[in-house]
Amino acid sequence: MVNDERPDPATGLNVSMSRADMVAAWREQRRARRPRSDADEPRTTGPDGFALRRWRRAGVFGADAVRHVERLLTALRDNTRSAAGASPDWAVQTLDQCLDGDPVAQLPSAVRAVLEHGEAGDVVTAMAVVHEAGLPWLTPEGQARLEHLMDPEPTEIPREFLPTLAEDVSGAFAAQYALRHDDVARLSPAVRDRVLPWAPVGVVDDLIDAGAITSDGEPWNLRSDAREQDYLRARLAPEQVDQATAEAIGWQEYLRRRRLLDGEDVDDVGDDVGDDAGDERSERSETADPSGEHAEDADEVEDDLYGLLQRAAEGDTSAVKGLEYALPRYLVLRLRQVRDGALTGNWPADILADRGLWRLMSALWEPKAAVSPRRSPFHAMAALRHAYDSLCAGDLKRARAQVELLVEHEQGEPRHNAEAWNMSAYLALLDENLDGALVALHNVDESHPAAELARRNRDLLEGRRTRARNDRTHPSNPYLELGLPHRSPVWKQRYRDLRREFADDREEAARLNRAMRRIQQAEQHEDWSDFFVLPLDAEAFRLPDDPPTTLVPPVEPLPRRTAPHSSDDLEIVRRRALAELLPTFVNAPRRPDHQHRTTQ
Repeated sequence: MVNDERPDPATGLNVSMSRADMVAAWREQRRARRPRSDADEPRTTGPDGFALRRWRRAGVFGADAVRHVERLLTALRDNTRSAAGASPDWAVQTLDQCLDGDPVAQLPSAVRAVLEHGEAGDVVTAMAVVHEAGLPWLTPEGQARLEHLMDPEPTEIPREFLPTLAEDVSGAFAAQYALRHDDVARLSPAVRDRVLPWAPVGVVDDLIDAGAITSDGEPWNLRSDAREQDYLRARLAPEQVDQATAEAIGWQEYLRRRRLLDGEDVDDVGDDVGDDAGDERSERSETADPSGEHAEDADEVEDDLYGLLQRAAEGDTSAVKGLEYALPRYLVLRLRQVRDGALTGNWPADILADRGLWRLMSALWEPKAAVSPRRSPFHAMAALRHAYDSLCAGDLKRARAQVELLVEHEQGEPRHNAEAWNMSAYLALLDENLDGALVALHNVDESHPAAELARRNRDLLEGRRTRARNDRTHPSNPYLELGLPHRSPVWKQRYRDLRREFADDREEAARLNRAMRRIQQAEQHEDWSDFFVLPLDAEAFRLPDDPPTTLVPPVEPLPRRTAPHSSDDLEIVRRRALAELLPTFVNAPRRPDHQHRTTQ
């Protein structure tokens, strides 16, 4: 017995120990230091030295590695038997032989054959065992690829160890390598074409965002699912999407734009869109305030582009501020031309040609003087409305100046000309110039849809001319005195509003009361023959309902609907890459050396 003095770990004092005690203590310390891969499994038993030597023939070194491999082989054998003989018989027999205590060098080849007919999960499990147990079953390049696939952090692989196109059949390894190293843009076209048919949609979205996939070559045709084809076409070539496709994929942004251009209510999308439409938000381009200086103001306005455009088309001037934040920069400049033109009543020809902007332009512009109808169709419409508004407001001087310009404009639309001559006749009637009023009405085209009303006005003038001046009723139309068209059904509410407004103006109150009594008498007797009909056709004064097409931006690509850099998607790619690593297995294990990890 050999004695030696060693410091006691607990007391620090040297004590006498036998050689057997020293060996036992060393083994205990070594066992405590060794990392335990299976913490819940007791280490009281394990393969003896003879079994370990036999396992070395199969390329399995160390007790821990043997336990890993035995569990793996048991699982593979059970899965193979449940799969009703999908794997070759010789491979299954080799697994049985190894599990029965007679490992052979053909084990790696047998595992490879079984995995080739197994599930992707079996491949992942097997490769994890190879990696954790340090089994020397792989070629040097296979070992480098496995290290990259199994390590949590991306690792670099020497160029000579990267798989060729023949080895990386589906491009899975190249795709996951590029994704993990954030180098997707450098994928070759050949690899992209291999990845597109099978990759998760989230991975395809990553490739699109990185610019690795464009509309060139119509890549959506490589997908087998029709819905995914529509989705990718909307992402890459939105100009090729039609309404049916947008409804199929639930693209609300496209549908709202389409409804705006069709002159329909943009919010009336209904239930005809897909179930997964969700809360889709379109990404805005650079706005008029890219510095963010007025970001607080931007949050206060409505953040819906097409809703704002519809409000602008209806003449809502409050939508202009919101549009400056929602429109692309080049359209913001155009919107400012619309707004600034209202200061003088002058707009570029292309803006005047967009009838969808007329309501907004009319709401922004308040003419200070008579408008020349010769300048453009919009100015002709504005002049007609200005004359009518002046009549309703009781500003006869301004109305006469505007009507004179209208009747001189012989190139105007026939229905506008008819209304202009009718207003001219009414102004002459107010001055008791009955002859001048009759001459004006004779200029109304007999083919005009409202020619019958014009003839009724002529009959009113002819009958009035036959009566003495003192026997004539008041010449004005009482509805117009209230600022309403002839026989408007809302005259009572209008009268009450005006009475409250002019409560302290006795002269104005008397005028309003006179108009009220005349309307009541006409309704009581159902006889309005003493009222000059104006307008002849209210539609002639109505601004067009066209959408403002020149302010509608081109359809933007559909924003991605998948999570970027999804770990689940990356796992699918990794599993496929692991399955394609199987050809890197060798038929017999190599002897371990200093370049390969082995378990003690």
